[in-house]
Amino acid sequence: MTMDIGSPEEMERFKITHPAEIERILRSVMGKRSLVTACSENNRDFLVTTLIKVDPDGHAVYFGAGPDPAIDQALMASAEVAFNTAHDQVRVLFKTPSLSQVVLDGERVLRAELPKEVLRIQRREYYRLPTPMTHPVKCMIDVDGFMLDTVVLDISIGGLGVLAYSQEAKLKEGDVCHGCRLSLPNAGNFVVSLRIRAVYEQVMKNGIATRRVGCQFIDLPASVETDIQRYIIRVERERRLNMAQ
Repeated sequence: MTMDIGSPEEMERFKITHPAEIERILRSVMGKRSLVTACSENNRDFLVTTLIKVDPDGHAVYFGAGPDPAIDQALMASAEVAFNTAHDQVRVLFKTPSLSQVVLDGERVLRAELPKEVLRIQRREYYRLPTPMTHPVKCMIDVDGFMLDTVVLDISIGGLGVLAYSQEAKLKEGDVCHGCRLSLPNAGNFVVSLRIRAVYEQVMKNGIATRRVGCQFIDLPASVETDIQRYIIRVERERRLNMAQ
């Protein structure tokens, strides 16, 4: 993951450096239990976690440790860690030096330096829903006649983020793929066209090479856009109900 999301002018426009405002945003992220993705500097290792404490006096923020100690160790070995989360459905990015492992209230957690600047990207972007792993979303991407089987990690009416295991099909930024097949649980199967916007190579702890791919919908029919929006609303409603129980 990179913090370079646009021109220098855009970076300055999105940048927040006032300590009180940074603390307010981070406390809101913590209070809403927003998911936070921590990514190593080489983009190989990442952890989906939550922010559990903001400590301005100690110049620190604390995150829940991951279920795999090897991932935690890889992030701690990284010279820099990038964080990606959301505040009021607006993307928030920040970086910190490497993490350390500490014990907080009897629990093993990850400590990072309180960021000195945060990017709050206020473009008119679509809300992206992390898809539930209990009901996986699949997308078959047509790459020159080869149907690449992928798992959808997040979805919006603007596009998809997917994880691809097969190395048989080569994807690169700018490719346009027609005839792709998107399957949404309890919503239907759809034929869509995708433009590849980003490709990140990643090696899992078992040595298997994977790719995280960001895709943009092209000429999405209004009826399909409506069905995707309904799926997002339904899953988000179910998630909130489960959290309230």
